[in-house]
Amino acid sequence: MIVQMKTHARTDRPAVQEAPHGRFSFFSSDNQQAITASSWVSLFPDGNHDHIFQESHKARPEPSRPVWWVDVRDATEEDVGIIAEALSIHPLTAEDIAIREPREKVEVFKNYYLISFQTLASQATESGERLGMPSSAVMYILVFQYGVATFSPSECSHVSRVRDRIRKMHDPSILSSDWICYALIDDIVDSFDPFTRAVEAESEAIEDQVFIARIDDVQELIPQVDVLRKKTTHIMRCLNGKVDVLNGFVKRCQAPDKLPIFPDGDLLLYLGDVQDHLVTTLSMLAHIDEIIGRSQGNCLAQLSATNLRVGLTINSAMSKVTLLATIFVPCHLVTGMFGMNVYVPGQDTPGLSWFFGIVGVFVAFMVVCMGIAAKFKLL
Repeated sequence: MIVQMKTHARTDRPAVQEAPHGRFSFFSSDNQQAITASSWVSLFPDGNHDHIFQESHKARPEPSRPVWWVDVRDATEEDVGIIAEALSIHPLTAEDIAIREPREKVEVFKNYYLISFQTLASQATESGERLGMPSSAVMYILVFQYGVATFSPSECSHVSRVRDRIRKMHDPSILSSDWICYALIDDIVDSFDPFTRAVEAESEAIEDQVFIARIDDVQELIPQVDVLRKKTTHIMRCLNGKVDVLNGFVKRCQAPDKLPIFPDGDLLLYLGDVQDHLVTTLSMLAHIDEIIGRSQGNCLAQLSATNLRVGLTINSAMSKVTLLATIFVPCHLVTGMFGMNVYVPGQDTPGLSWFFGIVGVFVAFMVVCMGIAAKFKLL
């Protein structure tokens, strides 16, 4: 039975870095050390590995038997075929792993059960800088009676963190294949925390900038809001699938006629803790998405209000220009006519009385028109 209290292995805890000698690694609870190699043959050079992977027909595992863990990074189709033959993996499972089936699920077979989880291929930093769009990859966990086989992407470090967590266990005797499966699931869920905190901080920063930003800054904020919303949606989509998988897994473990391969006892409490963590994270992301949507609406509203003010200002200026043109065009028409070969009133009369009289009429006409415009608030 698994009775150890959970020790959270969060992503901000430094993990023990193992030597990158190859993509294949073998871990045993006997010495709690990982052996790495570049191929399956070099991982077991003597070829004597049948006794390690031999399964028992008993309902529950023997407590004294060591627990093994085989991990393959970026497995090729040839690698999957070799391991499938050595561990008696079903062809459907081998096909899913070889083609990297992205669907998250739980499948049960004769001697193992399979859990496939999407994980983040790019890990977050704790420097507080804005993170780029997280890319997802799929991790496959095959849980046998006495061991675990995992097929992990090279960009993630879940395996090294869980092995480091195993080394720090207070009672290594409680280690089992089911516990390793739980620890991997918990670490995968924990790996989303840095991205969740990053989008939360970025959403709060954008929300504070919306109401104090100038029009040029608001135009720059809109693409940032779009990218942030895409990040949030991507993280929520990855976590929503895990909720369904965990709910189905726990339901199968609690079924009265459940298969012996499924875990029971205290492990269900650990899985319940992971479920609670998922629900809390999804609630936070839903709140963040609401903040982002409100900020996006405020940005668009500010742009609409600014465009409306600019439009009203332009319309007011154009109306004034149109009114002035209406006043001056008749005067321009009269002076244009005087410039033609026509008789101008008073042209035979000496002095400038006619000239100033005509100019005075023009001025009086403009003054009267502008007075009327001012009375009706057209200026």
